[in-house]
Amino acid sequence: MAKPRITIVGLGLIGNSIGLALTQSQRNFEVIGHDKDNKAAGQSRKIKAVDKTEWNLISACDGADLVVLALPAIAIRDTLQAIAHELKAGCVVMDTASVKAPVQRWADEFLTEQNPFIGTDPIVAADAAGSDAARADLFQQATWAICPSPTTAESAVKTAADLAERLGATPLFLDAVEHDSMLAAVEHLPALAGMAVFSNAVGSPSWTESRRLAGGQFEATTQLMAADPTVFSDTIIENQEQVLRWIDTYIDNMTAWRDLIVQGDHKAIDDAFSTAMTLRDMWLRGRATGRWEDGDAMPTKPNMLMTMLGFGRMAERRQEEKRRGE
Repeated sequence: MAKPRITIVGLGLIGNSIGLALTQSQRNFEVIGHDKDNKAAGQSRKIKAVDKTEWNLISACDGADLVVLALPAIAIRDTLQAIAHELKAGCVVMDTASVKAPVQRWADEFLTEQNPFIGTDPIVAADAAGSDAARADLFQQATWAICPSPTTAESAVKTAADLAERLGATPLFLDAVEHDSMLAAVEHLPALAGMAVFSNAVGSPSWTESRRLAGGQFEATTQLMAADPTVFSDTIIENQEQVLRWIDTYIDNMTAWRDLIVQGDHKAIDDAFSTAMTLRDMWLRGRATGRWEDGDAMPTKPNMLMTMLGFGRMAERRQEEKRRGE
């Protein structure tokens, strides 16, 4: 009898790390890899992230019991379309892209009930970048978002949760749209803000000299986690509605900070920094330990920090002014 088969499509950081964690564990299944980049496939074989690779996508998925699409969102639609009628009945398909609602739509479009789909998103540390950084413990104590739709088969949900736990992660069940809104706030908006800060500095006539003063704060603020800018731009366009909503909130908050500086309100600025630093420390502790018991003490609304300091009313007034002007 043939061994159960897991196929990983996309052999970058996430795909290779999943493969390493699986191949280094006790198992009764084989791990097959596929990547359209032959160099990436060769690297996966070299580090033993897979038992073997298949250059042909259909051959790689042939006979698979689980297909993991470790691909950027923009590549998933065509991949789903290509494999949809080639999978054996009962094969579960899951993805690891950072936007979920569009991927779910594509899965609904191409896959049939005999191949249940489940959207997921593993959250990895900021110091992980590139396929060379792949490691078996990448997902230890990490959060692994799992986003079933109302029609997702229970078997698919269980498969994704079991895989996440096997890799050392903690499943977090979310609605796809809810997930995308949250990711817009904590991943897409920070990247855009960092690029705005960078453009602001580089566009200044003083950049020739000021770049010599740019240190750790500037470096951390302007770091773009996506290795491929095209992948990031495609992702934020797919998540356009959510990203724009968070940009509007960010503009309101920055305006509130500007007002405080204009007023020269030292106490309010001190309080804002102290509150933000305390909440950030709580978040870092939760991420480092995988324990989120302090979660109840965290703000639950995007403007909560500003509201604590009386800024929420400013944002509300601006929104009302906008409505009146329409």
